[in-house]
Amino acid sequence: MEDDNNRIAITVCGDGGTGKSSISLRLVRSKWTHDYDPTIEDSYSVTRIIDGMTYHLHLTDTAGQEEYRGLWSTANTRDADAFLLVYDITSHDSLMALDYFNDLIDMESEERPTNLPPQIKFVAGNKVDLAHDRQVPSAEGLNWAREHGCGFMETSARNMVNIEETFALIVRRVVAARKGQQSPPTRHANAPNSGLQNYPASAIDNEKGGHAGGQDGKKKPFWKRLPCCSIM
Repeated sequence: MEDDNNRIAITVCGDGGTGKSSISLRLVRSKWTHDYDPTIEDSYSVTRIIDGMTYHLHLTDTAGQEEYRGLWSTANTRDADAFLLVYDITSHDSLMALDYFNDLIDMESEERPTNLPPQIKFVAGNKVDLAHDRQVPSAEGLNWAREHGCGFMETSARNMVNIEETFALIVRRVVAARKGQQSPPTRHANAPNSGLQNYPASAIDNEKGGHAGGQDGKKKPFWKRLPCCSIM
């Protein structure tokens, strides 16, 4: 049964064409698509088991195109528990566009009731499957995330790289914030230099067994299996 303790609202934002919808659909439907109209706003719900607890994730996939940004509602920011800010590693402009969305989040956060836990921000550098066209070095994305108080992960919606892991880390941060805990210490990972050899062909379902239906069996500790780069 869903209650406030296991419901987590996540707003996905970023410039148009960065793969926000692809990331959302990969998590919700386990499929990749690139043939769809520009998103004005879509909502999805999905259940995941993380660290033995069941969480109901409610994703709001927001507009990235400039002509739609004015349609952003206050609910997209003020009512969210966490934000996933997505950029495209093949477009440096898409990383710079995150400044706009980060400013919106920070402005609305100032109006957030003080009795509520702080909102979590996490950055995803998407499209690592296009590493040959990379314009944003991993270290640059990592530094942007650090400077703005965000977690960081590079992802590929197409190849299912770090999709489950990214949302698992977001959930953990939200849970920690609700308990009044500090975020886990920063993990200093070495930034990959080139190519997809640094990434697995598919993402691991979950640190402790993934979502319902995952295969049983002994696995390596999660942080030994997690590809760089990430800030917890």
